[in-house]
Amino acid sequence: MLSSALPSAEREAEGSAGRSAPAQPPPEAVPTDPAPTAAPTDPPLHPTPSRSASTASLEATLPDPSPTASPSAPSRPRATPTEAPRAETSDGRSRDGSTTLRIGSWSARVVRGGQEEVDRCQEAVQWTGPDLGTTEDGFALRTAVVVGHDYCGFDRFAELPVGTVVTATTPRGTFEYRVYARHVSPGRGTPSHGLYWGDLTLQSCVGPDTGFSYLMRV
Repeated sequence: MLSSALPSAEREAEGSAGRSAPAQPPPEAVPTDPAPTAAPTDPPLHPTPSRSASTASLEATLPDPSPTASPSAPSRPRATPTEAPRAETSDGRSRDGSTTLRIGSWSARVVRGGQEEVDRCQEAVQWTGPDLGTTEDGFALRTAVVVGHDYCGFDRFAELPVGTVVTATTPRGTFEYRVYARHVSPGRGTPSHGLYWGDLTLQSCVGPDTGFSYLMRV
């Protein structure tokens, strides 16, 4: 089950301060869908671009992270930390053409898909946006979004500490992304506005709510 479509968002210019240190976003965005019944504990954190002002729209739907099986006794296998040998060639490209995310010693393969792939509980799912290592650009609203159920082992996506480095090994090479902000939205799969930001957004549930980690490519 999918939630409502994500409306367009508008970014502001930051002058010539530089892309590597995005500023905190404006505290509020106006939803086009009905607002959540519970007020968020903190506003969505939007990157403020250092480039000239531009307006673009990102049309996407939010995955429904509500569990289809009991979180206390999932019937599907969980994603677990792995210590697999390095799967990239000498130039950093994946050997088998796949994409893998690494956070410390934890890793998970990334596949493109929708709700069915998310509910399968086997890989992290790229829900929308450009392939990692290609044209992702938070300043132009080209955000790659990777999601996973918390009860499948992807709960870490929701609460990565600011400064955490996430590595993506792809067919194009190995790329690093650094967390610059986080946000928690009330409810699981609550329709809302302005939830996808940065070059990469990681999403999962956190308790009864939905958490987002926002990353910029290093």
